[in-house]
Formats: sequence, structure tokens, C-alpha cells
Amino acid sequence: MIHAPALESILEGRRQRLRQIAAERGLEAVVMTSDASIAYLTGFSGLQFERLFAVVVMTVGSDVIIAPKLEEQAVSAAPTTIDRITYGPESNGLAELGATLGNARRLGVEEDHLNFSRANALSSAGFHLVGAGSLVMELRAQKDEHEVERIRQACYVVEQALERAFGELRIGDVEQDVNRRVEHWLRDQGATDVHALILFGPNSANPHGHVGAGSLAAGDVICADLSTCIEGYWGDLTRCGTAGPPSAWALETWGAVLKAQAAAIGATKVGVPANAIDAAQRQILETVPQLGRCLHGAGHAIGRDIHEPPYLVPRTETPVAAGMVFTIEPGLYQSGVGGIRLEDDVLVTEGGPVTLSTLPLGLRVVHS
Repeated sequence: MIHAPALESILEGRRQRLRQIAAERGLEAVVMTSDASIAYLTGFSGLQFERLFAVVVMTVGSDVIIAPKLEEQAVSAAPTTIDRITYGPESNGLAELGATLGNARRLGVEEDHLNFSRANALSSAGFHLVGAGSLVMELRAQKDEHEVERIRQACYVVEQALERAFGELRIGDVEQDVNRRVEHWLRDQGATDVHALILFGPNSANPHGHVGAGSLAAGDVICADLSTCIEGYWGDLTRCGTAGPPSAWALETWGAVLKAQAAAIGATKVGVPANAIDAAQRQILETVPQLGRCLHGAGHAIGRDIHEPPYLVPRTETPVAAGMVFTIEPGLYQSGVGGIRLEDDVLVTEGGPVTLSTLPLGLRVVHS
């Protein structure tokens, strides 16, 4: 557990780097409104509904957290010396934001998060809004040692959950019940958010399928994708199995996906474009169309959010940098049969890729 003074120093360093980038791009202030960015810059995690939450990083001047008064106690406990401003139910927070900004007029905002009504109100008040979500993401993309350890810990908890899930799974179990049990266990371990997606048989042929009321039948493929957020950071792993001895299709498909994952991890090196990692998986998976379709990219960055840029897809040419953490998750999907996907979380280092999870990749066999 990192001590408060050290964490405060880390948070101040992040805001200082953001301040420098913003100044270089001609901004007078940056207004971050997403939960993940606010937590990244201040250590504060609130319950954001319709009320305005923001962290304001000034190019010149003091940084500020703005939050509803009902969050006053939580804001006060944030591990930072940043100024705090809270507002009551008579306000929507925009007046407090405007007063904080003072004479600053050229504002960087998270364009994918700031809603239209707030953006329109700020523009009408004379502020010039510039899309700047990428500025903080430039910082968030490269994880520090503290963040890497948080992701590693989240992976460890997910590994335990997958071991329990496969160890308890039996033919006849209902998909919905299995996923509920896993989610309950993960929350008991301190998870603040959970995505449990354990799919059976033909349902697993949809990478983002809906958990249903179907039962595990002999011969079914099992695709178990579990992700969880522990202490603000996500771990996301996928392992597969079969109900009873694996079919020839399951064995051959698992073997192809295993090779594709190894190739994609091997390509996850400093300086390579993100789409080269995706190409590494496709060079294997697209040569075996008889086994199934390659429906998605090789993965995505992960951290404060479960899905972060850069994304490992054909259109992304962003160079990979040391400190980035990616899910590497190739898969093949055969409609009416099932899907096989293998996923690990991989840290990029100057010395090469480092897998943060340790769970074996073998195809698990579930018996009655």
C-alpha cells in the first residue's frame, strides 16, 4: 500500500505534466470530467450521476476539484492538497466552474465525456472549448510502478476467480447462476466493479454475448472472460474449456488462438505501431477460416478504465510506449458451435513484453 505523502507527490506530478502539455498546446486550463481522469489526477472517486464533477488544471494558477456538497466528506479525504470547491443543490456547478476559471478562456475538455448542455453553456459564457481528452490519456497510457502493481493485483484476483469458476463448474450448471456466483465472489474480494461473461456452447460464439438461462451441456465449449476493478484499476483475463473431452474443433481452434496470442504478445514492443500487434494475430487466425472468424482486434489498453486507447485494431497507428498495459486477446468464433479466446494483460517495457498474469493457458476440461 502506497503511503499518502508518496501518493500525493505522484498526483501532483501528473497534474504538473498535464499543465506543461496544455501550455504547449496553447490552452489556459484543462477541465477533466470523467471519473477515471478525476481519480487519476486527484485520487478522488465520487458517485457521479447528473451532478457536475470536475478537476480543473490551470496553466497558471491553482488546481481545483469541483464537486457537489453532498460529496464534501469524500472530497476532503482525497489524498491531495489540491483546492476543493463544493456547491449545493441550488447550483448546477457551472457558476463555480466559471469562477474557478477566472480569465482563462481557451479550455481543454474531455470531448467524449462533457455533455452537450454543459458544453453549450460554457461556450455561451464566452469560453472556447478545445477537445483535449487525448492530453490526459497521453499521461494515463503510460502506467507508473504504482499503477502496474494495481493492475497486477487485479489480475491475481481474476485468476483466483477463474480457478474457482472452472473448479466448481459442472455439466448442467446454468449460465446465469455461474456468472452470479463469480460476480458475488469478486465483490467479496473488494471489487468495485465486475464484468463476468462466462458463456457456454453456441452462446460463446458471440464475443460480447448476453449471459442466458441455458445449461452447460456435454461437448460445450466454455469461454470465461472475467474482469474486475480493484483499488481503481482493472484486470481482464479470458480462459477456455470444454464440458467433457474436447472436440477436434476445440483442440485445433485453441491451438491456433494460442499461437496467435504468443505472436501478438511477441509483437508488443516499444516503438511498433499498435496495428502491428493486431496484424500479428491476423497472420495466424485469418489463415484458418474453417475454424471460425476473427471478429475483433488483438486487444486494448487497460488501466483506470477497462477499455482505454490505444486500441489494437487495424486503423490504430499509435506507437507503443514503455509503461503501456494491453489486453492481448485473440479469438476465433464459429457460429452455432462456440468461441475460443485467450486473454492476458501485458506490460510494455524496454526489455520486451511482460505478462502480468500467471494463470496457465491450457484448455480446461469440466466433468459431470
